[in-house]
Amino acid sequence: MQKANRIRTVIAVGLSIAALAVASCMKPKVLVLYNYTDSMPHGFYLVEHREVYQRGDVVVFAVPPSVRALVNERHWLHENGFLMKPLIGLKGDSVSTKDGRFRVAGHDFGGIQVLDRQGLSLPGYCEYGVLKSGFLVGVDGMSNSFDSRYFGPIPERSVIGVAVPVWLF
Repeated sequence: MQKANRIRTVIAVGLSIAALAVASCMKPKVLVLYNYTDSMPHGFYLVEHREVYQRGDVVVFAVPPSVRALVNERHWLHENGFLMKPLIGLKGDSVSTKDGRFRVAGHDFGGIQVLDRQGLSLPGYCEYGVLKSGFLVGVDGMSNSFDSRYFGPIPERSVIGVAVPVWLF
């Protein structure tokens, strides 16, 4: 009985992956992304390009050049991988990293750590004012999420699209 269930599971996984592959071939602008990092649910996502992004969208974006070497050295992503985080700040929003807290538009997103899990130093983003350009990304209450609290705003042009969950586990 267990063997039959395993075979059905393998077949279902295979068919799901094949369907995602076919979908991405039929629409070349659609990207299928597998998230294996812990700050967002693990699983498969479709990445849809949009003309306008809004607060709350889970955006997929290129690793900022200022921290790309660090991300590669620490093996946080595969080479040329993408980051995926909720969009929390827009041009004109207030932003503060004062007192070791990351605050955007009046909301406290949590602490800012100075060391990573391995005890290595993290970059810091220092700001107290108004976001002049780009987007801020972050995970609420998760100070170990490598997001804008460490590298600041991301340029709008670095956003590839919005991550739409397909199969999470």
